[in-house]
Amino acid sequence: MHADAQPARLQAPPSKAVLALAERAVRDFALIAPGDRIAVGLSGGKDSLLLAQVMRALSQRADLDFEWTGVHLDQHQPGFDRAGFDAVCAALDIPVTVVSEDTWSVVQGQLKPGQIPCSVCGRMRRGVLNRWCADQGFNKLALGHHLDDAVETFFLNLLYQRRLDPLKAATPTDDGAVTTIRPLILVEEQAVVDWAARHGVQPIACPVCDPFPRSRRRDLKQMIDGFRSLQPQLADSVRDALYGRGDALPVLLS
Repeated sequence: MHADAQPARLQAPPSKAVLALAERAVRDFALIAPGDRIAVGLSGGKDSLLLAQVMRALSQRADLDFEWTGVHLDQHQPGFDRAGFDAVCAALDIPVTVVSEDTWSVVQGQLKPGQIPCSVCGRMRRGVLNRWCADQGFNKLALGHHLDDAVETFFLNLLYQRRLDPLKAATPTDDGAVTTIRPLILVEEQAVVDWAARHGVQPIACPVCDPFPRSRRRDLKQMIDGFRSLQPQLADSVRDALYGRGDALPVLLS
């Protein structure tokens, strides 16, 4: 491809089923209000890329009337596919601001031998993005956590923290300046995988966390897959148990 050539645009709208669940989450948990300025955290992974497409669709609803844009934290991680990230964002026509801060060196200094960096890295990333949102006048930060993340978090808290605490749909900072929202909280991960495959979206892998051979979350994924063999409607059961049945799903966008 010539250096000045533009990448081919991908038309990759979310499915009606995904959009309906996102609309339900927005309604049931009051995630978006008119006048909100929302930054969508973009890692380059399939979850955040789908979230950007969902936010684009939601922003077309007259009753919501909010502003959104993407934000990506360049953590200076070795091996991150910067060219691939830029290309997929351009192909999906996602507006994105890149914030550069070397958190990776700090994370390395805090890790114990053999410790997986995901939790430390995630907390630091959210802290930087929350500060950026507050400084830039964004009152909400949207992240791409989905229903499988919620189930895994529930079991992590149950088994290792000895508490019943699912992933919350909305989490304000201590000072209330910025609220993290999760519009995909009711959406199964498989729906995200299907979306990426259907539209030929090439997500960008995390070069640090993904290569680790084992983690508690990966072990839990295997356990949850075992539950699915017992209860094929596991996602519906867990969704209702953790977040309520909700009313009838809202009108689908065309």
